[in-house]
Amino acid sequence: MKKNYQSIVNLKSILLLAGISLVGLLPAQSVSFASENLTTRLQKISLQTGRNIAFDNTMLQNTNAPSVEGDAKSAEQLIRKSLSGTAFTYRPLGESSFMIVQRNQSLGKGRVSGKILDEVGAPLAGAVISVNPEGITIVTGNNGDFSIELPEGQYTLTIRAKGYSTTILDDVIVKNSETNQVSLSLSPIGKDERIIKEVTISAAKKQNTVSGLLAKQKKAAELSDGISAEQISKTPDNDAGDAIKRITGLSTVDNKFVVVRGMGERWNETALDGVTQPSTDPTRKMFSFDLIPTSVIDNIIVSKTATPDMNANFAGGFVQIVTKDIPTEPFFNFSMGSSYNDISTFKEQLGRKVRKYDYLAFDDGSRDLPIGQVKTLLQLSSENGGNAQTNPELLEQSKLFKNDNFTTYRSNTPLGIQYQASGGTYFNLNHNNSNKLGFVAALSYRNRQEQEEIKNFERGNYRRYFTNKNGDLIERSSRNTGGNYEFNTTWSALFNVGAQLGKNRFTLRNIYSRVFDQRLNRILGWNYDDTSEGTAPSIIEETNRPIFSALLQNKLEGTHQLGKVKWDWAISRTEINRDQKDVTYLNFTNKKIGDEYFYYTMPDVLGNTFKRVPFGRGSYLYNEKDYNWETSFSYPFILGSFKNNLKVGYFGAAKEAIQDFFEVSLNAMRSATGSGGYLTPQELLMAPISVKLDQKNYNPNGFAWVPTWEAGNKFDGKVDQHAPYIMMDNRWNKFRLVWGLKAEYYLYKDIENTAYKTRWSYEGKTDDKKWQFLPSVNFTYTPWNNFNFRLAYSKSVIRPQFSERNKYPYYEPIMGGEIFNMPIISSVANNYDFKAEWYPSPGELISVGLYYKNIDDPVELYRRITPDAANVFTRLNTKNAKVKGVEVDIQKDFSFISESLRNLKFIGNFSINDTKVQVEEPSSVDEDGVSFKNEKGESINKQIAYTDNRPLYGQSPYIFNLGLGYFGDRLGVNILYNKAGKMLNVVSFDEAGKEYLAPYGKADAQISYKLMKNKQLEIKLNVSNIFNEDYIYYNNENSYQFNPPNSDKGRSDVRFQNPVFYKKHATHKEGWSDAYDEKDNVLYRFNVGRRFTLSFTYNF
Repeated sequence: MKKNYQSIVNLKSILLLAGISLVGLLPAQSVSFASENLTTRLQKISLQTGRNIAFDNTMLQNTNAPSVEGDAKSAEQLIRKSLSGTAFTYRPLGESSFMIVQRNQSLGKGRVSGKILDEVGAPLAGAVISVNPEGITIVTGNNGDFSIELPEGQYTLTIRAKGYSTTILDDVIVKNSETNQVSLSLSPIGKDERIIKEVTISAAKKQNTVSGLLAKQKKAAELSDGISAEQISKTPDNDAGDAIKRITGLSTVDNKFVVVRGMGERWNETALDGVTQPSTDPTRKMFSFDLIPTSVIDNIIVSKTATPDMNANFAGGFVQIVTKDIPTEPFFNFSMGSSYNDISTFKEQLGRKVRKYDYLAFDDGSRDLPIGQVKTLLQLSSENGGNAQTNPELLEQSKLFKNDNFTTYRSNTPLGIQYQASGGTYFNLNHNNSNKLGFVAALSYRNRQEQEEIKNFERGNYRRYFTNKNGDLIERSSRNTGGNYEFNTTWSALFNVGAQLGKNRFTLRNIYSRVFDQRLNRILGWNYDDTSEGTAPSIIEETNRPIFSALLQNKLEGTHQLGKVKWDWAISRTEINRDQKDVTYLNFTNKKIGDEYFYYTMPDVLGNTFKRVPFGRGSYLYNEKDYNWETSFSYPFILGSFKNNLKVGYFGAAKEAIQDFFEVSLNAMRSATGSGGYLTPQELLMAPISVKLDQKNYNPNGFAWVPTWEAGNKFDGKVDQHAPYIMMDNRWNKFRLVWGLKAEYYLYKDIENTAYKTRWSYEGKTDDKKWQFLPSVNFTYTPWNNFNFRLAYSKSVIRPQFSERNKYPYYEPIMGGEIFNMPIISSVANNYDFKAEWYPSPGELISVGLYYKNIDDPVELYRRITPDAANVFTRLNTKNAKVKGVEVDIQKDFSFISESLRNLKFIGNFSINDTKVQVEEPSSVDEDGVSFKNEKGESINKQIAYTDNRPLYGQSPYIFNLGLGYFGDRLGVNILYNKAGKMLNVVSFDEAGKEYLAPYGKADAQISYKLMKNKQLEIKLNVSNIFNEDYIYYNNENSYQFNPPNSDKGRSDVRFQNPVFYKKHATHKEGWSDAYDEKDNVLYRFNVGRRFTLSFTYNF
């Protein structure tokens, strides 16, 4: 039947518009209507408000409208109230018109979801939410969440909870296929009922909105910053290592390892779904954030002050990654994309042979070495009358090495690929949403093959200078160059399932992430012993490091409301494997034949000191299992006008790490008489790699694989940890005080940790306390609803990781030396913070903060020389460090200029700090150059104390982020820039030994567009590292002059061996400073290229 739509046009529009202009200057007025025919009512509303209303007159003529009262200017409010209890609803048509339709004629359905919190930001369970005019009632779960599907239209939500005043959200809009997120906090009884009007969110927003994240930050007891999945989606970021750089005061090293407030990786703690994570690096305390793809992240929160109920110890920040939670609505999306790197893609790529399962991040067995089947030279020698060389087992066990993982292959670099899929749903088990079951699953995959261009390398033995025959120091016309060639496969799977059963909630969280990263480092250059001029590079060094990393975490947690008492508990298991399989070390030397240079490998000679180079291989297999458990009870109570919450709890952990080290070196057989001459023929010594790996040449006149270790080659350590705590949350009027104490018991045990070299010294601090008492106080004053003043104090202890305790040296070719560990103890930090926060409107923040840290026994990476005269790096406890800093955060849209600019948003944050370090450095002489001696007259070293005005190891003096983005209904444009100041990479008392990473900036951009009627298809173009700045590591040696008093010896004066004398008399040259400039001594310079990524995402 043809519908007779009638358009009611206001005949007094000119007068009404003039009247509306005047009314806008007056206080809001109300209007009331008695019960009457719906057609008549709509005509009156149109006349009253000046809005057009379209409807089918024949449908409405027999329907009565109820009596209502409302805002005389709000047509939408009056229409909605007039349609309450009828069979009709409305649909907005633009900004000034409406259409009346039958409810079953609605174009579709949308959803209202959110989280109800109490006045301090804690989830409020059991809150009753009434939805009108639908007449539906739902109840929030234990985590305060709710979700309901509704026909598109406009609704009123009324939220009630025992002990809290009623809150009414008026004009909540539901649009087809979209979710309106309306999270809020309730006010305690005693305040008048408040009405929040015009709460409208027109874009699809889920539980991880920016506004929701800032609201949580605003209510948190501690100082914190964060980033939501929504914000991450507007960046080019692929993993957590990229994303965390967007947070105030954060940066990363190698795009993986986090720096908070300028403080390096070992000062920070990382938790995944509430579980603190073990170190993923074999040499230092850090977590590889590239293990976690952004597709499974719900949000990342960084706490910068501590509360007793945090199972973490940090001086920089506590980085908490939260994976996708149980959904409040069904969803499924799929994404695919491809990336192009302008210095890598379609260009020559070097690397080892790609094996069968490398694209799946699994090894096919071709990198397995005969671990446990090879005897050391000491064993072979003792079994054969003191002569290992003539022991037949030496050559027999050499034949166990069958695979060629040394040959370099050349290919063209393909485009990178990435796929992501995630989905989830829930099932209501009763009518009021109090019982439900839900799950979230996600799967992601990425393969990327790229290279880094090494423009200069002068670490270790590499130099661009040489001394000619006349003794002059000459700079070569060509520097040491090369490349890092990477093959990377990353994939992860997540499955979280949860059940809400009345006042009980159970969640099982599972995540598995796997990475295969194979990096070939290739350097062509000269070492400092080479005096040749105008020739080809005398050395080519190749190190290939295939690393298979896997993270598996399972966590079961529960929350139960037992009357007033809330009980939380959790148990978890985390396992990390980091297997470096058949790492190969090669040095090539050259020989000129005619006009060409021929490069070949020259194996070491059996009987010399055994080294990884010039021809070696090794496997380093690391496994760590952490078992964590925790429980807590919270009890709210009122004393007079104080509202309080008492929380008592306990954390426990049992951890064990095992690492097996296995290294062998290919050696040419030597004469049994010890004459030192080769028995191996010259043609074999200069033969290609394939010939040297031919098993028929493992004979008395050829080669043998010889283990390089002299003593132990295994590490096994255990940790037991127990931490009971008590915490009080006191609230009075506009004041909040959260305070308490955590008592932490920590015991580390060496199960097996034998020194690699029996003649090396492993002296250091060992007097670590078993018990540490850690108080914390967080005070918040809220003079206005959108403003906080915060003061905080906390004591924290930063524990050494397993990777910082094992005694086996780790060769790092990019550092030009070995990294090994001395005994170290925990660092203890006293932290003080002040912060002022202003939240102008939802999703906006302006804050300024000050902080001060006093750290005892900080751990730093020092450059040292071993008895073998090798260049090594080791961690040592420095005496003390004092850090003071300022940080600012601005997140603001431009609606204050014009409402049309509300979708244009500026993000800016920075952190600056100043540090003084108290150091004790060994010296053999005093300030007068007199040697220290003991009672026997023997020369000894003494610890010399002094203060150094420098950053801590891994610290940058400033970090800032700038961003400008337009986030429209379909179009999005986002530009971001992150920069960190110079970072101290290696510590030494002299400038030649120190090493800095020069200030580095990274600019990224993204443009996105949503297609199709319901915007299901989104296209994104990301550009990363737009300016492609070089990474530059340098030292300031050239900036200094050495003028010792009463001497003309300059730098060679023995008194400069004393650090105090050095600090006094090593001064800046005129016009020079410690800042980087082109005259400084560059040790390592490279760039990574620009990356362009095009991706398509479809939301089903």
